[in-house]
Amino acid sequence: MVRSGFSLFFAAVVALAGGVVGPADATLAGQPAPASASAGTLTPLPPPGQPVVSELTSTSARLTWTRPAGPVFRYQMKQFVDGAWQGYASMPFNTFVVDLTPGGTRTFAVQAHALVGSGYTSGELSPPVTVTAPWY
Repeated sequence: MVRSGFSLFFAAVVALAGGVVGPADATLAGQPAPASASAGTLTPLPPPGQPVVSELTSTSARLTWTRPAGPVFRYQMKQFVDGAWQGYASMPFNTFVVDLTPGGTRTFAVQAHALVGSGYTSGELSPPVTVTAPWY
C-alpha cells in the first residue's frame, strides 16, 4: 500500500514536471508494463533538440532544448572534456543553467533517459552546442 501511494505521488510530481507521457502512466498506476518492456525489446528515445543558449553572462548561460517524443523521465547534461563526453548534471526539465568561466569555451549536449518499464531506453545525445563566455 505504501508503495502504491508513493508511486502515484511520484507519478503526479513527474507528470507536473512534464516528464511522463504515454505507456509509463499505466506502469506507475500499478498496471503491467507494456509487452515490449517485459519482452526485453526496448525502443531508444529520439535525441533531444540541440540546446539553444540564452541569458549568456561571463559566468553562466541558460540552455534550453526541445523535448523528444516518448516517456522522458530525466535529462542528463554532458560536456565534452579531453575528447570525451562526461556527465555534468541531471534534471527533470528541458532547461538548465550552466556555470562558465569568463572568456572560457565549453561544449554541451543533452541525453534523454526513459522511465523504467516504459518500453523505451535512453536515446542518443542531442547535437552539441559550444558556449563561449564573454570577459565582462
